[in-house]
Amino acid sequence: MDIDQELAPLIKRVVVPVGVERAFEVFTGEMSAWWPLVTHSILGEAARDVRFESGVGGQILEYGDDGVVGSWGTVSEWDPPRLVSFSWHPDTDPDEAGQVTVSFTAVDGGTEVELVHTGWERRPDGVRARASYDTGWDYVLGFYTAGAR
Repeated sequence: MDIDQELAPLIKRVVVPVGVERAFEVFTGEMSAWWPLVTHSILGEAARDVRFESGVGGQILEYGDDGVVGSWGTVSEWDPPRLVSFSWHPDTDPDEAGQVTVSFTAVDGGTEVELVHTGWERRPDGVRARASYDTGWDYVLGFYTAGAR
């Protein structure tokens, strides 16, 4: 792929029936309660926990029986409860990390959560990865939506 070629950002939106503060807290502080580790992790069924550390420089870490397995990404912007942005590289080279920005906006009936995933051109398999994440984020956000109560 030509390095100057950009793949369009992947944008996903869901509405959760809670306030902005709660939506942000569930997404970040309660990630292990809703993230589908069995299907979306480095270890699969052996995964025990995933934690989203707060603040710029915080990491998103997966844990197995023996402790930390790996970093999925690092927080680059932390503006609770409005926005969080982080690099994203579970089980891939951090130099090929994408960037995910999640914003939380009050709407009638709850909070609109918008996830924007960019940086596909940094990956040698960017086109294939983007296609996989297109359905993958829908699946994961379905668990988030069910957990945001």
